[in-house]
Amino acid sequence: MDQTRPQVAGLRVLVTGAGGFIGTRVTQDLATAGAKVTRLLRSPAPRGTPPASGSYHADLLTADLEALLATIAPQVILHCAGLTQAPETDAGRDALFAANLTATERLLRAARRMTHPPRLVLVSSAAIYAPMRDGQTAIDEDHPMRPVAVYGVTKAAATMLALAEAERHSLDLAVAVPFNVIGPGQPAHMVPQVFIDHLRLDPESFALPSAEVIRDWIDVQDVSGALIALAQPEGPRGLFNVSTGTGRSLRDLALRLCRIGGWTASPRAEAAAATGVTKSVGDPGRLSAALGWQARRSLDDSLRGMIEARRQGSDTG
Repeated sequence: MDQTRPQVAGLRVLVTGAGGFIGTRVTQDLATAGAKVTRLLRSPAPRGTPPASGSYHADLLTADLEALLATIAPQVILHCAGLTQAPETDAGRDALFAANLTATERLLRAARRMTHPPRLVLVSSAAIYAPMRDGQTAIDEDHPMRPVAVYGVTKAAATMLALAEAERHSLDLAVAVPFNVIGPGQPAHMVPQVFIDHLRLDPESFALPSAEVIRDWIDVQDVSGALIALAQPEGPRGLFNVSTGTGRSLRDLALRLCRIGGWTASPRAEAAAATGVTKSVGDPGRLSAALGWQARRSLDDSLRGMIEARRQGSDTG
């Protein structure tokens, strides 16, 4: 955090989605770095309970965002809010577009209408990119956006909208593109958290339907550091991958979990038809060149932290 302290100490920073996986971590790290943090939460405050100091409860789809931003007067907005999962129905599809595209559009509009528009850092996703080509080792920011699933489509649309609005209105904006974010607090439906929960309950039945799928696993602590580094007003603008540059297969991930967690079962692979993206590895060179940022937390340390957090949660729950 020492690297980010000169950049954000004393700044008024609004974090949307502050109760989420990434938002929770970045809010904590911003406070440690000396920023004046305001948390924006979608869930309503408990009945009869006044909002916590530095927190607002508002739905980005319905709230008067111009009035809200006028009250908070942020110098920086870190937009971490969004939806990662929804039922495969028309309603689910609509919810993804609303949470990821419409909410972003409303926030951008309100921000640019401020008397003093803030620095904007939007959190996108590696799901925006087209599948990697044969022989390609990593995806850089010039890789085409051609997502294969609805979630990726909504994030790509929001990313393209943000970049276009920044160009049109001269907004001080950066879009961060994290690859596969892991660490304590990861949602239960995501890998590797779903692996950990299965191994803890029934390691003998654990199987990998897509063992050779490769992902670029990056710890939420490193992602938070990248977002805070990007938060400096008049900082670098445009699209920035947040990744390690190294791909690991699901098989490798599962074996590491078994070793670290002390599970004796050997995960077996099951035959499955290849679907979706089989390999996704990011090139972090642009962010490193612009800010000197690099991922520092090892995969084993991330997995160990997740296992320990789950065990402690069970012990105290």
